[in-house]
Amino acid sequence: MFKSTARVAAPKPAQAMTQLAKHFAHKIAVEISETEARATFPGGDCTMRAGETLDLACTAETEADLRRIEAIVGGHLERFLWRTPTTVTWEAAR
Repeated sequence: MFKSTARVAAPKPAQAMTQLAKHFAHKIAVEISETEARATFPGGDCTMRAGETLDLACTAETEADLRRIEAIVGGHLERFLWRTPTTVTWEAAR
């Protein structure tokens, strides 16, 4: 299993998480609460937790799947936060 994490300093983490989760829900399975969401992609998933920052944790069956999920989640989040230019930096997790 391959894993990665990212911590994003979004101006309104809960709002960013909700927008991202609702967007993904149009195409994939998503579970969402006020402070946490989980998007299930083919080959893996991404859990989002909103607090002072938006914390992302992705897991996948293969490294290629993980890179694809990171690109999808990170790319969408960066576009949604266009008013506050943001870069999502992923780190390998244990």
